[in-house]
This record gives sequence, C-alpha cells and structure tokens, in this order.
Amino acid sequence: MSQTIVSEVIVWKEISLENFEDDTFSQNNVRTKLEKDTPLPDLSLSQNFTAPIPSSKQALVIRVPKKSNFPFGIYFPKPILLEGFVKEIRIPVYSSQSIGNLTLIVENQDYEVRQLPITSLNYRGWKTCIIPIARAFDQNDRIFLQGSNVRLIGFFYLPNENNASSQEVLLAIDDITAIVRDKYRPLRDKSILLED
Repeated sequence: MSQTIVSEVIVWKEISLENFEDDTFSQNNVRTKLEKDTPLPDLSLSQNFTAPIPSSKQALVIRVPKKSNFPFGIYFPKPILLEGFVKEIRIPVYSSQSIGNLTLIVENQDYEVRQLPITSLNYRGWKTCIIPIARAFDQNDRIFLQGSNVRLIGFFYLPNENNASSQEVLLAIDDITAIVRDKYRPLRDKSILLED
C-alpha cells in the first residue's frame, strides 16, 4: 500500500508599500501633543542620503534639533492599505545613535490603533528592521473576499530621557516593503467539495 504525500506550497512575495518618491512630506505630517508654537522636527526627502539597497532613489530624512527632541508622530499623507496576508514588514532605518525608540502606527480592521516596535535607535548607520505582522493582529476578512482593511498610519518617535539636551538627532527611513501571500488559495482537488 503506497501513500501519496502532497505538500502545499505557500508562495511569499516581497511588495513595495512606500518608496518615498511619489508623496511629499512636510511639517504638516508631524503631530505632537505639545503647544502650537513648539518647534517641530524637519522632514525632507533626500536623494543623496539613502539606504544601501539597489532600488532606493529617495529616503525620508528626519532632523530633530535639540529643541524638538520630544515624542512626536510622523503620518503618511494617505494611510497605506495592506492587502493579502502579511508575514512581516521591512523598513531600512538610519539612526545617529539617539538612544530613542521608533514604532510603526497601525490601524487594524476593528479601527484600533496600535504601535508595533520597529527598533531601538541605539546604533549609528543603516539597519533593515523587520516587524513581524503575522501574529500581531487578526488579518482574516470579516466578510469573505472583502479585505481586512489593515492600514499603516505612520511612525512614532520616543526619545530617551537620557539623551543629551545638546544632541541633534538624525533619522532616515527608506523603502518600506512587506512579505505577503494570497489569503485564499485554490483547492488542489475540487472534487472534495462535491457530495455523493
């Protein structure tokens, strides 16, 4: 008696979510809970300061002067909708060794906003940060084939209380990608759905 073992192949692919080439960013994308006249960090798009990855043409650079070294959020001009089942998100991040933390702001399909840790900024240079998403929240569609409506909203910067008050912080974020697969896979043998 022989048994046939059929293995299911899951095909993962890397897709681009944001390359910082199509949208513009300004201080309007920065939000904080401090007073209106508080000096905000400077946002700019740079072609000269990009991650060492072949496809990178432009990166988002955040310069935080010493007077602006407080918690703040950077929001995308439009939220980024995640499609398919997302295993992880990859974000190249540059840090000037500021000792703070950077998180990803995500809104799930129940409209709950959560922050997922990206990295502690206690290094100098570029680092590709991997954020596991598969188990972070439910990605199943509430209605079959209608999409789960999970969205990336932006980033949140939290400085360390031990940062020197004279220290200027430099951060950069480059091409954001996701490792995804289709949520629904076709059945290998459709006859199993038919009743005798």
